[in-house]
Amino acid sequence: MASTEPIPRRYDFHCQVDAYRHGWTLARFLTHRFRYHPARVWVERIAAGAVRINGLTAAPDSPLARGDRVEYTIIHAEPPVDFSYEILYEDEHVLAVAKSGNLPIHAGGKFIRNTLISRLRESWGDELRPAHRLDRETSGVVLLAKSREVAGALERQFRERRVRKEYVAIVRGEAPLNLVVDAAIARLEPPRPPYRRVVSDGGRQAITRFERLAVGRSRGVAPTPVSLLRVLPESGRTNQIRVHAAHSGHPILGDKIYGVAEEVAIEFVERGETEQVLAAAGAPRHLLHCLSLELRHPRGDGLLELRAALPADFSECWSGPFPELDS
Repeated sequence: MASTEPIPRRYDFHCQVDAYRHGWTLARFLTHRFRYHPARVWVERIAAGAVRINGLTAAPDSPLARGDRVEYTIIHAEPPVDFSYEILYEDEHVLAVAKSGNLPIHAGGKFIRNTLISRLRESWGDELRPAHRLDRETSGVVLLAKSREVAGALERQFRERRVRKEYVAIVRGEAPLNLVVDAAIARLEPPRPPYRRVVSDGGRQAITRFERLAVGRSRGVAPTPVSLLRVLPESGRTNQIRVHAAHSGHPILGDKIYGVAEEVAIEFVERGETEQVLAAAGAPRHLLHCLSLELRHPRGDGLLELRAALPADFSECWSGPFPELDS
């Protein structure tokens, strides 16, 4: 897997406090907004005077108001990523690529410049913007717009659930032939692993359909039953498929947040992919792949039908011949 070596760099940042985080303390804001450091590190940096509010040094418990400018400097080495991608489709309005299973689309968490959008903008310019999101470890189809106007048209289709999305996943255990999870998802506050969970009251409505394609065994020292699933999300909540798969009792193989014990997830967030984390997860990354997207072309030129072949790590984690997928 192609990767970059982590090189420490200086980053000077500033951001504004939004309405959602109005009234939060400075330490809580930074921990939630920028997750490449745990809370204790942010407290240490604030105490050292490396963080400012509206140009003035502050304490970890300083309250923030909407519109406040938070400024800080860090020396940070981004984790290595797999920058490989395949161009699936391009015209004057859109670009579609198939990304690897170790590449964030945009900046966030520990990743600042090691992102798909940063790499693509080197060739296609700064106007390029993603129309939707996939997790760093989710491989497959990514659709991007070449202008703000096209991005808005595409985002409306995703928001209004007019995009047909099909994923493929390998999950733990022998899953049912057909399963529909209709369960609201809420974000945990304060943020901590697992970051989202199914709730009976509140939360945001979400529906995911799972269809079992095959049952097999994982490859490794201690093989366990696994299932290959077609996944059809009918809504687009953050981490929805992973949360619903775990809620069903069949978490995605390799999921280091929703497919392991809470203490293992915390270790992953704080220390990265340790031997304990990888052993508990069962695979180097969560085996979820965006197989296809189907939507109207944003300029009215018929349908866009985009499809990305499964990456090699799916078959590498499956003992024996890998099942054929319907074309």
